[in-house]
Amino acid sequence: VPSSLELNEGKTQPPELLSEVDLIKLMDKHGIGTDATIQDHIKTILKREYAEKLPHKQNRFAPTKLGHGLVKCYKDIGHEESISLPITRAQMEK
Repeated sequence: VPSSLELNEGKTQPPELLSEVDLIKLMDKHGIGTDATIQDHIKTILKREYAEKLPHKQNRFAPTKLGHGLVKCYKDIGHEESISLPITRAQMEK
């Protein structure tokens, strides 16, 4: 049983933006794409402007307003988990 409690003031930090290597590892982990198609998936995400690469952040990916808006809309209509999660894309790949 603790004898004291210490509270520290602070702010939460958003997760670090993904590099292309990070994104590829996550896509592979979740079964999205193959070695031959992963780059096409990334090009599509950028072309459709769901995300962008930030040169001042070592070309890490950041969601755009459109990307945020799509996920918000999915959530608002009750499809957030069925559409925006990696498992859905992985199932579509099979």
